[in-house]
Order: sequence, then C-alpha cells, then structure tokens
Amino acid sequence: MNQAHVVFVLSTDAPMPAVFDGAEGAGRVRPIRQDRLAPDVILAASGLIVTTSVDQIDLLRKGDAIEGFLDRGGRMVINGHVLRPYVRDLRPFVPLEAPHRPDFALTRLADHPVFEGIPARALETNRGVAGFYGRGHNPPPEGAVALTGIGPDRLPVDWTWRRPAGGALFVHSGNDLWGVGDDPAIKRRIAERLVDWCLAETRAEVEA
Repeated sequence: MNQAHVVFVLSTDAPMPAVFDGAEGAGRVRPIRQDRLAPDVILAASGLIVTTSVDQIDLLRKGDAIEGFLDRGGRMVINGHVLRPYVRDLRPFVPLEAPHRPDFALTRLADHPVFEGIPARALETNRGVAGFYGRGHNPPPEGAVALTGIGPDRLPVDWTWRRPAGGALFVHSGNDLWGVGDDPAIKRRIAERLVDWCLAETRAEVEA
C-alpha cells in the first residue's frame, strides 16, 4: 500500500516552504507543481494543501477530481481569497470595507488542533504590522465551524467544514497560514499540524 501523503501544490517556481521540510523528509508531504497536478495525483492523495497563489481557473478544470478526492474522505487546506469557487459550496471572498487597525483584531472562536496552545494575538501582526493575517473572509457554508474571527464583527477568517458528501476543508482567508506572525517555532508548528490534520482521516489505515 502506498504511504498516505499530502500533496502540496506548487503554483510558482518557488520551492515548498522550509517549514514543511521535516514532513517532506518523512514522506508525509509531496510537493507537486500545479501544471503536473493530474487527476490521478489528486485522487491518490490523502490531503491537499493549496496556497494563496494557486491558479484557481486551473483548479476549476480539475473540479471533478477534487470532488472525487473529497467524496472519498480527503482533506483539503485552502489559503487565500476564493475568487472562482473551485469546490462546490465555496463562495467568493468578501473584503473588509476601508479597514482600520481594530478591524484586523483576531478572536479565537472555537478550538482546533491546528491552533492548540497558539494565542490568536500571536498571529495578528508581522513585524508589528497588522493586516497580513486577513483582510476579509471566504463565507463558510452551512454547517461549517468558525475558528477565528476578524474585526469587531468576528467575521470567519478561518473555518473548517465536514462536507455532507465526505471529506473536509480547512479554510484560511488570508496569506498562507504558516507565514503569518513573527515566531518561527509557531510557523513550523502550524505547518506540521496542517499536515497532521490532512492525514487524520487515514492514519488508522496507515497503521493497519
């Protein structure tokens, strides 16, 4: 049996971020250029991680494979602004209107293993500047769980959703989640935990 693994979709010529080096070395993450992301590669994966720079038009073309991957229990991490919903029930990004500093305040709304022990405030700024974490939200579908709220209205900048048809999404509506904040240890921990989350559905299968 092939080892359960997560496909990290490379949408630029840059290498996969170094925070995933350990997971790659263990065979848990495989970086794949987006132009080589064939349907069989998607369907063979246990998890998918896409970045803010992903070509959403291309993912729309691969929609059937992505739906099949999810329907059989796959998990997908989505970063960035959804502009062309490439998974059924995703909706386009809603930006904050004329935001000021208080509109970037983060509030943890629900517990999740990815954020365990990580205060929302630790991710709120990069080098003292707010706004990198998010500047709006991808509206969640019915039944999703809001994890992090942004601004006084606590708009769901992070959420997770177990799809009725199978599989699950973890959606972060801003810059790549492992790149926010100023603490390198937290960035690495988030990357490792996203991989853990993607593989959670198949871990028993791997151990068997």
